Amino acid sequence: MVLYTFNPDTDLALANGKGNYTPTDPVKQMIQDLAALPIWYAEPGSQVLADSIYNEEFLMEMKEFFPLDVSLIPLNTLKYIDEPIEVCPWGWNHSFRNMLARAGVGMEYLPSDFELDEQRKLSQRKTVSTVLELFKDEEGFCGLSRNVLKTSGCEKYYNMMSDLGGVVFKEPWSSSGKGLLWCRDGFTEKDRNWCQRVIDTQGYVTMSPIYNKVQDFAMEFYVDDQHANEVTFLGYSLFDTDMRGSYKGNALLDSVDIERYLTDYVPLEWLQRAKQLVGGFLGIYGFRACVGVDMMICDESKGMCIHPCVEINYRSTMGYLALHLKETFLTKEAHGRFMIQHFHSPQELAAFVKDSKQKAPLQVRGGKVKSGFLPLVPVTPTSQNLAFIDVY
Repeated sequence: MVLYTFNPDTDLALANGKGNYTPTDPVKQMIQDLAALPIWYAEPGSQVLADSIYNEEFLMEMKEFFPLDVSLIPLNTLKYIDEPIEVCPWGWNHSFRNMLARAGVGMEYLPSDFELDEQRKLSQRKTVSTVLELFKDEEGFCGLSRNVLKTSGCEKYYNMMSDLGGVVFKEPWSSSGKGLLWCRDGFTEKDRNWCQRVIDTQGYVTMSPIYNKVQDFAMEFYVDDQHANEVTFLGYSLFDTDMRGSYKGNALLDSVDIERYLTDYVPLEWLQRAKQLVGGFLGIYGFRACVGVDMMICDESKGMCIHPCVEINYRSTMGYLALHLKETFLTKEAHGRFMIQHFHSPQELAAFVKDSKQKAPLQVRGGKVKSGFLPLVPVTPTSQNLAFIDVY
């Protein structure tokens, strides 16, 4: 049995570093609201870990429009499974592995402590500086990342970079634009305390200059450690972030169209070189997983360039999901946006969905979306998080 799960808190659990991590109430809410999301990318014939009658009803409704050959299974029934289980989570961590073991999944089907420790090491932002070293003599690339062990070092680097636009300090493990400290107008006592807290809890702080970003994008890979770490390039993703680096959404575009868009700024040869060097790194240090490598097009003093490694996500990503949605569930000529949005109340979410459906009624042709608004998870009386696509 192949079992898919959506555990978007995996980076937070990695930061905790122990098997007893407990998500906050807002994170628990997100996990509950978006549990059914893997139905859109799970391989045919697989199971998706999701409780509640709302998820079952939603899947039945979606099967009327789309070729979804998956079924749902609740956590409390895993102990009754008497066949081998291949678990495909959003991302691995000790806490999630231990939860599955307590639910009855045999340890022979789960990663060992050693494997999880190695994955955790690679998933930290310290890895970024190693990748950027590969590009130091390459034309067309920018990017600097330093790992700082003391707050005095944080202040030192800020003073060195302040005339160039400032510095962004980053927690070693965080996700979706969280765990970032933007210092543009001085390094204050509050900033110093933030850095000290991170150093005390996670061991160090990563710092980078604030670049003149033109566009966020990512390269999506699959690493198969069962076949000598064979690395497959899955495609590009084009996404947006706000001024503080928080994820806003992905464009639903063909990978070819994204590449054509990016080459309006930089030569194709530079993109191909980034793909080659990053893919080579993953082939040596990767493990079996989807891997998303966030990059940027930057407009620096020497002109347009590529920042080839803002961060590496050794897990599934929203970019991978957006790429799969476009290729599998949209008509060839359709494009649009994939988003995950948080609402202050279930009533606000329900009103948004009702209004969006009225403004953009869903049109499906041959099992693919031609246009319109489509929630990707059920809307329940308690939902405060929604994954959806808006196609046009």
